[in-house]
Amino acid sequence: MPMSKRCIPYTPRNRELKDTVFALVSTAGVHLREQEPFHVEGDNSWRLIPGDSESSQLMITHSHYNHHDADEDINCVFPLDRLRDLASQGIVGGVSDKHLGFMGFTQNFRELYEKTAPDMAKIILRSQADGVILTAGCPLCHRVVCAIAREIEMVGIPTVLITVAPEQSKQAGPPRAIAPRHFKLGHSLGGPHQVQLQQQVLLDALKRWEAREEPGQVWDIPYPEYDSSDWQPIDLQES
Repeated sequence: MPMSKRCIPYTPRNRELKDTVFALVSTAGVHLREQEPFHVEGDNSWRLIPGDSESSQLMITHSHYNHHDADEDINCVFPLDRLRDLASQGIVGGVSDKHLGFMGFTQNFRELYEKTAPDMAKIILRSQADGVILTAGCPLCHRVVCAIAREIEMVGIPTVLITVAPEQSKQAGPPRAIAPRHFKLGHSLGGPHQVQLQQQVLLDALKRWEAREEPGQVWDIPYPEYDSSDWQPIDLQES
């Protein structure tokens, strides 16, 4: 029987950061350039992103948030380079052999809950990952990503979500999350090429992953160095 949405699944971590291999899972529409693009009006398929992929091989298919800056620097929503930085410094144990990209604008929630999210969790379970970092794109993506995080927790892998739409995420009950205060959609870890800021957001997410707190707690974190004054929204279909 499926777990009630009121119950938040939670897997306590049993490793230290320096011994933990992390995977990235995102509903921001990230995929390899050679892979089939997502159907922007609704798609419950995912894209497997090999762990040795270069960030330059990645692109985004999504029409429900402004990903112009992430097109310039994929680390805005999919911090592959920043995770590798932490691995090279010995802060985390490594980078998984498998990551997952998804476009969280879906019209079929039953399929998402009953098949897609559980299947994605099984892929992560069969990977090298001991922990998972999640990001999202549009407001709906920020709810959908929680369904995936919950399934991953239920197969025994602890997760942490970086949400820039915390009210939407809270409605879906993420096991662990941080909310960079006032960050815009498409700036999950900050703006393009803001390497130090992106690293700091990722480090804070990992601190939340480490913390032994009740499930469902979202850390609201200000970043004074974040400047979105040159960020311009675009006219999008309401998500």
